[in-house]
Amino acid sequence: MTNLFKTIAATALTGLSAIGFASASVATTRGIVEGSPEAHELLVQEIRNNGVKIVINDEYCGEEEGLNGFYSGQKKLLVVCQDNGVPGGPVVAWTANDLDTLRHEAQHFIQDCRVGSNHDHALAPVYHSPSALAQEVLGPERVVDITTRYRENGASDLVLLLEYEAFAVAARNIPGDQASDLVKLCAGGK
Repeated sequence: MTNLFKTIAATALTGLSAIGFASASVATTRGIVEGSPEAHELLVQEIRNNGVKIVINDEYCGEEEGLNGFYSGQKKLLVVCQDNGVPGGPVVAWTANDLDTLRHEAQHFIQDCRVGSNHDHALAPVYHSPSALAQEVLGPERVVDITTRYRENGASDLVLLLEYEAFAVAARNIPGDQASDLVKLCAGGK
């Protein structure tokens, strides 16, 4: 099978080969290591299986300084702006931050599956206490930084909870678990 990411309209994660598992539960029994290239491939596969297009280095990446990526539920789109990429340009070698962005934005898609219908961009936290998760995983200083940055841009309490969770889950580097959440919560992109 060709590199899974080459099938994502020029969104290849350079150097990774396709695994081809049908679900996250199968991957777990086959011993995929969390944080590995294979676990990230599985996450991408499940995002795609659930109706979201992944675009790497979209032209929009140049519109806002410091933009790492975004998820748009209504457009069924997840964008990663690579650290060393050029807006509208080809996929380049992935950095740890690029993969973190993929996991962060994937968590927003998972949050979109929690309430309403998939892709309606009505998001809700997956974890019981996103604030506690963020404190534990990121530490108090990072939580204050996130709070300050998002409050300066007018974020509501709900948006803060969603961001705490997305930053914390991305930092945990558990793309296999995220793929499993997609299987459980998103029901094939309906």
